[in-house]
Amino acid sequence: MKRRRVIALAFAALVGLCVSTPGPARPSPQASASLSGTVTYVYDGDTVKVRLDSGEETRVRLIGVDSPEYDAPQESARLSAFLARRFATSRLNLKPVRLTLDKDKTDVYGRLLAYVWTENGALFNEVLVREGYACAYLKYPFDESFRKRFEDAEAEARREQKGLWRKEPFPIVAAAEAGRSLGEVVTVRFRCARAFDRSRLRILVAADGDFEAVVPLNVLATFPGSLEFENRSLEVTGLVEEFRGRPQIMIGLPAQVRVAESRLTAVRSLDYKSISGCALSMTFRPTLLFGPGRHGSLLIGSWSPAHV
Repeated sequence: MKRRRVIALAFAALVGLCVSTPGPARPSPQASASLSGTVTYVYDGDTVKVRLDSGEETRVRLIGVDSPEYDAPQESARLSAFLARRFATSRLNLKPVRLTLDKDKTDVYGRLLAYVWTENGALFNEVLVREGYACAYLKYPFDESFRKRFEDAEAEARREQKGLWRKEPFPIVAAAEAGRSLGEVVTVRFRCARAFDRSRLRILVAADGDFEAVVPLNVLATFPGSLEFENRSLEVTGLVEEFRGRPQIMIGLPAQVRVAESRLTAVRSLDYKSISGCALSMTFRPTLLFGPGRHGSLLIGSWSPAHV
């Protein structure tokens, strides 16, 4: 719970940067240059690579929005950045877009500054803010009408606690229900029936086959301790996406995965004699596993008299 609240706080801190020293609004240009292409890579929530119809590839910075940075020192901020990147990837990657420009064509890093329009006519800059994965970036002047739309979108996202603005713990859903949460950040609880490697990814498959958690092997290498996930009860937090008709969550940080239960689920019994000499039968009921860690796991449970 604490970690999830910290995510929202870290994102809220970003807003101070987004709204500091706002520049004057610029009137809408009479004629805006337009380019078309396909998104080939998503760097983070607000920066993508586009292959233009001319064949040229260019980095594009979305105008008027700002997402958390992936290279932030705090893990909570990195998780926020990862979720924003996954949202942008699920909406833009390998899809056609149209780019419209403002008066300033590039930023100091040489990136093309643009409003990104999806094939269904939606302005993705606005969608990103409205869904809670970026704040309105008002420090520099840009089109007055878009500026107002982005401000309204952020107010709505904050009011409805969408995306990274959520302050309460993310909803916990069963694997069988994950498909109903596409596009949302939730925690999926499931028993891992199978774990296997495919194309530099570790795939964790739910027992009923209705859900997968996907961990890149380079990310998996940063996980502490044992990597034995089969037959364990897991809780995985992230953005629910659809891949080949099945819901999945992509993992970018170890903090997204929690081992909730040991493979040791069988009830253990122990017979012993009390001080009075009466024979008792005790039952151990495991409830929670902390770990896996480098020196093993800690199994928490309780002993209680067995009913005979």
